[in-house]
Amino acid sequence: MKCERIIGTTHHGTYKKVIDVLFTRDELTVRNCRKIARDGIELEIDLYEDLQEGDIIAETDKYVYAVKIYVPKKKPGDPG
Repeated sequence: MKCERIIGTTHHGTYKKVIDVLFTRDELTVRNCRKIARDGIELEIDLYEDLQEGDIIAETDKYVYAVKIYVPKKKPGDPG
């Protein structure tokens, strides 16, 4: 599924089921990338604006795909 613009935000509510698309904070400013949503759908993201938590980047008849920020867990022994 191709995503070329931000459709809306989940902060204003939606009647469709929300599917998370996970991003790290560093990835929010990436202009061109591919992501796999939590339901297994591949999204090709080609945006020229920064993303924020809750931005809806794609939709179908039943679902909306929204940005979800996650912080990777540190592994034991990793510096920092």
